[in-house]
Amino acid sequence: MGRLAKTLTRVVLLALCVALAGCAPSSLSLTATELTAHEGLATDDSPIYDTLTDPTAEAAVYDFSARLFRECVRQDSGGNVFVSPLSVLYALALAENGAAGQTLAQLEAATGMSTGQLTDYLNAYARRAAGEDAFDAGVSGDALELSLANSVWLRDSEGLVVGDEFLAACGERLGAQAYRAAFDQSTVDDVNAWVSERTHGMIPELLSQIPASAQLYLINALAFEGTWEEPYDEEGSIEPDVFTTEEGVEQDVRMMRSHEQGYLENDLATGFVKPYENYNYAFVGILPNEGVTVGELLESLDGTALRELLTPVEYASVDAGLPMFTTTYQTELTDALRALGIDDAFDGQVADFSPMGESEDGPLYVGQVIHKTYVDVNEEGTRAAAVTSVGMDGASGTPDNPVVNEVILDRPFVYLIVDQQTMTPVFMGMAESIG
Repeated sequence: MGRLAKTLTRVVLLALCVALAGCAPSSLSLTATELTAHEGLATDDSPIYDTLTDPTAEAAVYDFSARLFRECVRQDSGGNVFVSPLSVLYALALAENGAAGQTLAQLEAATGMSTGQLTDYLNAYARRAAGEDAFDAGVSGDALELSLANSVWLRDSEGLVVGDEFLAACGERLGAQAYRAAFDQSTVDDVNAWVSERTHGMIPELLSQIPASAQLYLINALAFEGTWEEPYDEEGSIEPDVFTTEEGVEQDVRMMRSHEQGYLENDLATGFVKPYENYNYAFVGILPNEGVTVGELLESLDGTALRELLTPVEYASVDAGLPMFTTTYQTELTDALRALGIDDAFDGQVADFSPMGESEDGPLYVGQVIHKTYVDVNEEGTRAAAVTSVGMDGASGTPDNPVVNEVILDRPFVYLIVDQQTMTPVFMGMAESIG
């Protein structure tokens, strides 16, 4: 590794997360050379469901999700925020498989799992999303509403040597496609084409240019479209309403009304669970109590508190109001990840990504983490991921007169889209305003 004093080389880590509809991707023609040698994801002996519902893994994912979302809200105060903890975990897993020393230790501490545990968890989730048998019962189903894609892009340079074990781990365990490219305008076009295909054309461009210092791109893409289990009736369940921001600004909205069986409550907030078709995913709306701000609510929610809030109250249903809305969001996650304890990865003087590879221009480090999201919530469903709560069907009986509550999202609220079967939080958002 030469010329350390003169030059440091960046690894650009991109977490691209999109929630959208679209047709199946067409074949992709790239100028870059694909290096991918694996065929499908490698599996292990543990049933998918056991891996995804392991208490230690579930606690780690919820803790990471709550902390990441809270930091994004802190740094983007005053606006709508929408992130995918799952997408960020995939991107960090790609980086972890190429990290060592204190750099690796900080990444593992932030995610709450060892590299092996995190990779196994994400491997299992990708296989579940693809429709593999989650219970090892010999029965596989259709792919879920959520699609996943990972890729690793390498600068085509004699001065960059990338570790074979790193590429093998990313490919076999995380399903990442690997490409060697010139990192010129043709690579910009290729990356954008790959992103556009994996997001069904909703994000046609990710890169406008590639910095001279960039050596690798690690990219994750998520795409989801969920149809409501019980769609809203334009004639009977959608009505004009007013959304009031924390500043008192009133906004006209179209409010979708429904009666749901999943009612949520703690000392600071109430909420509801609305399932998507087939009950694989669900939308969760959480409304802070009067006098409680969204920020105050989020400060109270660590991973444990968030998971507890997502457990429905027994024998309680809810009249729910959900405004139609669309949000696009983009952020640079470096500061948020630093707040989670990931420091060395961003410091070219101390970062250790030696298992990933080495460059004659200097040691590899993370130069940038880009996170982009899109969500559209309407009467037919959500072009995003789903949130739901385990245990809402577990009661042995129902009282004759169940308690009926009301939660109308007509002021700033928090929302999630989670995997209803495994309780994996896929998306988390905060709506400060509508429109």
